[in-house]
Amino acid sequence: MIRWFCLFLFTLVLQFELNAQTNWHFNRLTIQDGLASNNVYSIWQDKSGFIWLGSSNGLQRFDGKNFLYFDIQQPQPLPAKPVKQILSDPEGNMWLAYGEDYGIFEPSELKFTKIPFANKGNRYLGEKMFIDSKGRVFVVLVRNTVLMYQKDKGVFSDENLPIKWPDGYSVNHVFEDLETGYYWISCQQGMAVFDPATNQVFSREENPHGLPFLDDPQINGVRSYFIDGNRNHWINYWDQKGQVFQSYSEKEKKITNAASTLHNHTNEYRETDHSLETSKGELWKYGVNSLQVWNKDLSRFEFLRDDYLKHSQIYQVIEDREGAIWLASDEGVYLRSPNANEIQFKKFEKADPPHLLLTAREIWNKAKTTKQYWLASWGRGMVILDENFQEKPHGKIYDQAPDLTEIRQPWHLIQEKNSNWVWVGLQRGWLQLIEPESLEARYFQFPIFKGSTIRGMSQDHNGNLWISTQRGDLIKYKANSPLVDESFELVHAFNGYTFGNLVDSKNRIWVVSSHSGVYCLDAQSGEILKHLDDSILSSNKHEKITQLNDSIFFFGYDLLNAYNDNSGENRILSYADGMISNEILHMQADKDGFLWIYTPNGICRYNYYQNSFTPYGQKDGLDQLELDGNGGTLTQDGHVIFTGYGSLVYFDPGKFNRSINPDKPTLTSIKLFEQHLFVDSLNNDRKKTFTHDQNAFSFYFSTLSFKQQDKLKYFYRLTGMEQEWRPAGQNNMAVYSLLPPGGYTLEIRSENLEGIPSPIETFSFRIIPPFHETWWFRGLVLLLLLGILLTMYRLHLNRILAVVKVRNRVARDLHDDMGSTLSTINILSAMAKTKLHSDPVKTSDYISKISDNSQRMMEAMDDIVWSIKPQNDTMEKVIARMREFTTNVLEAKEIDFRFEVEDNVYGIKLPMDARRDLFLVFKEAVNNVAKYSKCSRAFVHFSLKKGKLHMRVRDYGQGFDPQAADSGNGLNNMQKRAKNMGGELKITSEIGEGTEVVLDVAV
Repeated sequence: MIRWFCLFLFTLVLQFELNAQTNWHFNRLTIQDGLASNNVYSIWQDKSGFIWLGSSNGLQRFDGKNFLYFDIQQPQPLPAKPVKQILSDPEGNMWLAYGEDYGIFEPSELKFTKIPFANKGNRYLGEKMFIDSKGRVFVVLVRNTVLMYQKDKGVFSDENLPIKWPDGYSVNHVFEDLETGYYWISCQQGMAVFDPATNQVFSREENPHGLPFLDDPQINGVRSYFIDGNRNHWINYWDQKGQVFQSYSEKEKKITNAASTLHNHTNEYRETDHSLETSKGELWKYGVNSLQVWNKDLSRFEFLRDDYLKHSQIYQVIEDREGAIWLASDEGVYLRSPNANEIQFKKFEKADPPHLLLTAREIWNKAKTTKQYWLASWGRGMVILDENFQEKPHGKIYDQAPDLTEIRQPWHLIQEKNSNWVWVGLQRGWLQLIEPESLEARYFQFPIFKGSTIRGMSQDHNGNLWISTQRGDLIKYKANSPLVDESFELVHAFNGYTFGNLVDSKNRIWVVSSHSGVYCLDAQSGEILKHLDDSILSSNKHEKITQLNDSIFFFGYDLLNAYNDNSGENRILSYADGMISNEILHMQADKDGFLWIYTPNGICRYNYYQNSFTPYGQKDGLDQLELDGNGGTLTQDGHVIFTGYGSLVYFDPGKFNRSINPDKPTLTSIKLFEQHLFVDSLNNDRKKTFTHDQNAFSFYFSTLSFKQQDKLKYFYRLTGMEQEWRPAGQNNMAVYSLLPPGGYTLEIRSENLEGIPSPIETFSFRIIPPFHETWWFRGLVLLLLLGILLTMYRLHLNRILAVVKVRNRVARDLHDDMGSTLSTINILSAMAKTKLHSDPVKTSDYISKISDNSQRMMEAMDDIVWSIKPQNDTMEKVIARMREFTTNVLEAKEIDFRFEVEDNVYGIKLPMDARRDLFLVFKEAVNNVAKYSKCSRAFVHFSLKKGKLHMRVRDYGQGFDPQAADSGNGLNNMQKRAKNMGGELKITSEIGEGTEVVLDVAV
């Protein structure tokens, strides 16, 4: 019991030390960031770079900025179910474990093709899908068997399995060894190995090759097996005491104790069943209440969980294509930057008094073989760390120290080059000198400092030390002089705070002050060479100074000043220019020519030549430092250290300085009004065509670089509408509302903060106009207008032709009727004139004929005039004239008649010529009744039958023989006029029975 307790305490202490020296920093994504649920089961990155997340509330896709939710609509809509696994096969199919179903999901169609099990098996103990190197899809039913997807049958079944295990064994897990081709099968009864090359199964019963763990009778209930890149075998199984872990090294050909640190020596329940090896060789183990990673330096696993990495279960760990680590947990998604290994974070435990780290320096032994990191902690004294940032005992420094509070109030320190001793500037003018190897310390309070705090120290090229005090004095210590007051010289009294000084590459001394700006002095004479005040600088108060190169200097306090010593030009830079905060806590130039700035809002980098700032924060692992620090330094190997009040961060700026050309952006989503469109589904011109009322778009885009996402700026433009590029802002989106119809191409590009552009991504689409704005409709309207104009022209022409026709007809009728009648009258008049005196009877006869012809001529004229009047165009007028004519003619002959007209006749419309011909036929028929029938009664009838106007004129007179009768002009004219109307005229007569005239005219 005591042994286990000691081991437990040792584990806790060791884990504390490991956590103190390794930066296991993760960024967290939760429902506040857009996750559908914090309970995330699965993570997968597709070939485009999108991260797919399966949670208890379904499936989502993440592009680095936005989450897009995917539901299943085909072959029928399904409710949201937990997505436990997401995998892909070599054919590019996306496999989901969706609820209790397995199948292939097609995102572009929102289609899930379920693959059923051929037989219902024991599934309540759990199951896991995996895909081997040959692209075969399997489902392991825990403590049962393995099923394989039979593509030809569309089911999972245990038929024709390419993997074998001993009869009676129940499978828990299958691992494929890509190097040997073996399948290592974890079973309830122990381990089994299948060799597909020889079709052999090895197990406890048969192990001719001596494969590890197969022969051990104690190994049962095996949960998982894993072989890493160094050919170390890792097995875990359960016995009566709990979960057991063992490891075997192929290189050493023996079981090792490497897995021993995986054992759970706490009262907390844990399961560590899953493994991942990254491209860098990191080995991760995870499960229930367990997340552990192999530490190569210490040859043991580190247990990871703290206030920043909360979890009860890690479901999956993956490495993306940029080397970032993603954790799917019950507390959301955790993301570890690929740069995290390059960042060292050290947090000091709370103490009394608390730490206030003001200065950090890299201190070497005299032989330059070992180094330490020395920190000036105001109130606690010096803090010394070894190369691994572990705190070293340093109490000897204060063994002979005066019993004064200010002795433990250091402000600044420097390692003097000649003696290799460390000079420490303290409160109230005390000077502390420490030999770094023996930690021998000496204390001095020289009168020249006048009890003023030592705020800054630097050493010039001649070995002289330059010391700034809080009262504003600049004091020089002559190199290699004895440590007496006379060895110190007051070079200049600035009568105010001087916070720091710097020796530049030209051996000049620069001093920053609180009241009068910046001074540059000659190191030999002490003469002031330059004085920069608020006429060129942002203000007269500056606390920080650093040199970038021979000509560029930076001064700062509440703004950044970039001063060019050669040209005299000064840039004043602020938050408005991209700096993440106006207040500067510390700044340090690196070896690559970049300036790193520590501010209350985090850390950023300034590129003087591009005049651009790059922020570094949570996703880069540089957000753990307190936001109220003061110091920092650049180590000999180029690392930067910044110190907060009680912590420090150590990193290689070169890992961040590489200018990575940004990838071409990807259009990740389109929102049409409030409806999301899946971009991959818009795979042809028809699907990229929208109606005129589908004209409000929001386009979302990303480079799918989760490492560089916050270091990029996006620009877009819509060709066909605008020429200038527009910045996309923080949301990586472009919004266009009420776009007019037309063809468009959206162009998207990104730039890193150095201004390096990416290739341009394009997306073309078309908005079709409403039908009344289409070319075919406008063409149709034009044709219609032309048709109307043509019709109007034809009508106008027809009217003209009709008038001409009427004129011709009137002229013809006048010529035919009037001309012949007038000729007859003229002849009769001449004859009557010759017979006037010789034959009065004959003359009277001639005059009577002249009267008859004149009467006929007047009637004909009347008929012509009546027929061309527009008011007589109706059938009602025609019938009325016929009735009037019949009455006048027949009553004069004392013939009784009956005139009948059916009502539907009045609605008939006949052309003018047809009306006139109809009337003349009727008139001739009635005249014949009056002249020749010798009847006492007659009958007239009009009706409409089968689309024909039916006219019937009947007399009950003497009749005649149609065969013997001379047709004469009257009957011929009737036939002619009937033919002109397109009608049919029938005349029937019988002697003694009367005559009937029937006319049928189509209407």
